Amino acid sequence: MTTQIDKLKQSILDLEEALKFKKKAQKEKFYFLGIAKSFEVCFEYCWKYFKFVANKEGLEIYSPRDSIKAAGRLNIIDNVEQWLFYLENRNLAVHDYLGIPETEYMQSIEKFYLEIINLQKNKKLEQVT
Repeated sequence: MTTQIDKLKQSILDLEEALKFKKKAQKEKFYFLGIAKSFEVCFEYCWKYFKFVANKEGLEIYSPRDSIKAAGRLNIIDNVEQWLFYLENRNLAVHDYLGIPETEYMQSIEKFYLEIINLQKNKKLEQVT
């Protein structure tokens, strides 16, 4: 059975693979869209993982924003404002309220990827039982 942490770790690997096509994404929208979707899936699994951990700690979480703030309080993430920025960019891109320039979105995705890799290295993404 695939666990929540397994899905998160797989989504990180998928994002890593997608980012290998960054140069192609600058010229062909198809590649950019693949990278964007990989980020969106990974981000979704991240906040849901944060929610899972927070719920285990007795916190009630109702939204991605609540989940990110709880992750900060639980010392899973260090920079809550940066994660809220990722959330805002993801919302702008997915819901296309005002849109977000592709170059700006790509920079945000790359920063997110580095952040999530650091969480893995620091063992902040572990199975909670």
